[in-house]
Amino acid sequence: MQRRFQLLHCQVLRCLVVGYAALALWSAGGCGRKTELPDLQTQIALLQGDSLDDQYKALSNLQALEGGAAAAVPELRTLLKRTKEDNLRAEIAETLGAIGLPAGDAAADLVPLLDAKEMWPRYAAARALGVMGKAALPALPKLITLTKDRDRDVAAVAAESARRLNRLRTQK
Repeated sequence: MQRRFQLLHCQVLRCLVVGYAALALWSAGGCGRKTELPDLQTQIALLQGDSLDDQYKALSNLQALEGGAAAAVPELRTLLKRTKEDNLRAEIAETLGAIGLPAGDAAADLVPLLDAKEMWPRYAAARALGVMGKAALPALPKLITLTKDRDRDVAAVAAESARRLNRLRTQK
């Protein structure tokens, strides 16, 4: 029950972030006006600071940049290694997943999250690994094991990621 509440809490937080981004877009003049993307170097600097609020803000902005945030991958890896806060680690995994293939170097750093006690880091890491391409292939056995996770949502996302990686493995 607590895990379901935590997932719901994280989903509500994500909706708030998306809602805030939509509000910012609307206040900037709506979809017809070009909006400026966040400055990558500023976001990297925010990741390096000690403020959790700034780090979460930077992660959200980097997710919006998607593959354009590839230069932030080394700092994301460093932050992932130095933090013990599960929600922050999960959000880092989500950010690496949003970056996708260019974040493949971080695949090995996500594998330990698949063993996290809390479900949210397991879920986020499994999801991110599924979009990192061939660099995530070494995680395939662990993802297959995770398809039997006690949390249905984790098991489902692990199964989808395992299917994606298995297709890559069998392609020539």
